[in-house]
Amino acid sequence: MERNKSTLSSKHTAKVLAFVSLVLVFVFMGLASYFNSAGGKVTIRDIYYPDADGNIMHGQLYIPKGVSSANPAPAILSTHGGSDYIQMVSNFALELSRRGYVVLAVDAYGSGSTDYATGNVATSAGSGESYQDGGTTLALNHLLNYDFVDSDNIGLMGHSMGGTYIANAALANADKVKAIFPYASGSFFDMMKSTDSSRFTFNVGYTLGKYDEFLIFASGRNPVELLGDEMLMEFFKTDQPIVPGKTYGSFEDATARVIYAPDISHTENTISKNMMASVLAFFEQAMPSGTKIPADQQVWPLKELFSVCAIVALLSFAIGIAFVLLNTEVFKPLVQSEKVQISPLNKWHRTIGILLAIVIPMLTYHRVGLRLATVPASRFFPMSWANNFAWLSLINSAILLGVFLIWFFAYGRKHRKGAQAYGLAIGSQKTGCSCRQIANAFLYAVAVVFCVYFVVNLCYSMFKIDFRFWQFGIMPITLKRFSYIWAYLLSFIAVFGVLNVIGYTLVGYSTDSNGKYAALKQYALNWLVGVGGFAILLVAYFTILKITHYPPFFIGYPPFLNGHPNALVYSMKLITMVPSFRSSP
Repeated sequence: MERNKSTLSSKHTAKVLAFVSLVLVFVFMGLASYFNSAGGKVTIRDIYYPDADGNIMHGQLYIPKGVSSANPAPAILSTHGGSDYIQMVSNFALELSRRGYVVLAVDAYGSGSTDYATGNVATSAGSGESYQDGGTTLALNHLLNYDFVDSDNIGLMGHSMGGTYIANAALANADKVKAIFPYASGSFFDMMKSTDSSRFTFNVGYTLGKYDEFLIFASGRNPVELLGDEMLMEFFKTDQPIVPGKTYGSFEDATARVIYAPDISHTENTISKNMMASVLAFFEQAMPSGTKIPADQQVWPLKELFSVCAIVALLSFAIGIAFVLLNTEVFKPLVQSEKVQISPLNKWHRTIGILLAIVIPMLTYHRVGLRLATVPASRFFPMSWANNFAWLSLINSAILLGVFLIWFFAYGRKHRKGAQAYGLAIGSQKTGCSCRQIANAFLYAVAVVFCVYFVVNLCYSMFKIDFRFWQFGIMPITLKRFSYIWAYLLSFIAVFGVLNVIGYTLVGYSTDSNGKYAALKQYALNWLVGVGGFAILLVAYFTILKITHYPPFFIGYPPFLNGHPNALVYSMKLITMVPSFRSSP
């Protein structure tokens, strides 16, 4: 790009942007941490503990101020849903701990910073049982080791698959548990219908989200209709349709059964004030903390707000530090030293190209992606859901590359000559790149990523939270994960390399800063190329779900021919795909 004091390539401007953004990152993360720790009234610690087979489990322990062995507090064990990790449900730990509960939030086997495990260890914490546990029993026993925990008042709560984990662990350790609250758990709904209520010798709370996709999968019915399900009414010991929020049984006798029915979908359970109020009200009745903070007085939205601000500041820092590095002697040869004007394709070619870039990912996302979900993880690709999206992205980029090459040999090489026209030239080169230049560009990308993740890891070590909003998050990279990050890094380098070439070709490029809206137009069109298809699917999914109470794209394949749960997970993951594919290039 042209060196111009009015642009970010100016050394001074780039340094100012990087510095100011970095300061804002720490300010916003500090504010998010302030609310996460209830203004410093809650101490948060990362803890690690082994299972019987040597696998290391990870958790975060929230300890309210004033809690001690002389003044033990009721405690709650919190588990996340499948393919998630503890930060996804950290808002519950925040609100419960500021009300006086000790909270242990844990990463299940293979999630977050907990080791991967297979077979019986992964499902039953090495106990020899056949139920799904995910390490919950191990975490429960670890929690009970703390002398500042009131062992007579232990609660468990879990989202989605985590709800199944805590229910099974509670049934196996009923003498240790006072109350459980599975939420957004379709499998626990099945358990209530098929299990004698008398086996649950502890208080039970549950949420029946009116748009919860996994309840639709589990029951095949509109969730609102389930309050009149005869088998569910039998679990609640009533012959009338269940009234949301009403207590059936007695909290004092540990026979209480309560269902809450907020107007939310599966993923909205983790970011709903009504859902949060239900959890707080239930545990305050089941095992009172002694505090008087109303259930509707919640501070987690402020934590989320400052976390979003921190994400924006982090991305601004990435841009600033990228330009700072470009101004160093090592990477200066990568800079375009003269004005460049690469015109976009003609109107019809550009329109057709952008439409294909949008439509192809839409067509393959479920139909191809769900088939990839059946491919087992491997040594080099050990993360199942990350595998699916990495491979799907590679397939989409290969299809787009094939279409691009057909166009290139049929039209492009005659009318758009030179590597520069496709974004394949570096610096002042117009005919192509040498291996040395490609290596330098690769080192530049690695340097930018290193700077960004140094800040991410530093912030986590200081504040015990990551850069997150809802389902999207930028996680720190641990040494344990670093050993196999390269397979995913190389995969996405190939993916975004193809997307950038296609975007550059379709949209064009100019270093002339005189066009007032030129940069905005280029960015908007590149946005369509990168994430347009995912964004359309995301909007369509939630719009149709809210209108019909039934999820679209609910595709079936063996053994669930009428609709596979992985199809629902794929649709929900669109929440992360849109920001991930927009911010990554």
